[in-house]
Amino acid sequence: MKHIQGRREASKAELRDDTFTGTVWGDPLMPPEDDVTMNHVYFGPGGRTHWHSHERGQVLHVTSGQGWVARQGDPAVKVRAGDTVWTPPGEVHWHGAAEDALLVHVAITLGSTEWMDEVSEDEFHGSTSGSAGDGSSDEEAAK
Repeated sequence: MKHIQGRREASKAELRDDTFTGTVWGDPLMPPEDDVTMNHVYFGPGGRTHWHSHERGQVLHVTSGQGWVARQGDPAVKVRAGDTVWTPPGEVHWHGAAEDALLVHVAITLGSTEWMDEVSEDEFHGSTSGSAGDGSSDEEAAK
């Protein structure tokens, strides 16, 4: 067991831009440990990840604001404060803020991340416009 105390001086928030669109900040909650990373991620309105997948999966827990999560081939599902999302290993997806809101989530990533192409404006707007998904059930997300 390892007890990791709050923010260490050596740990710094960083602007994420190589694999994100818009203004996105990552703030480590703990140093990488046993191939697990844990970060607070702050998305400005419309900010989002590129398409990506995780070797052993990822947990997102939304702490503030609202936004979207989408797996490849499906419409986006709305997420808001209090929601938790499990992304299984290898599932290609993206997540980010709504156009008119901030989104803050804790991201717990297991294993490596494979980054892919940017989510285009057309993909973002096409995936989020008219999406009725509210993230309330696995069945809705699976449609």
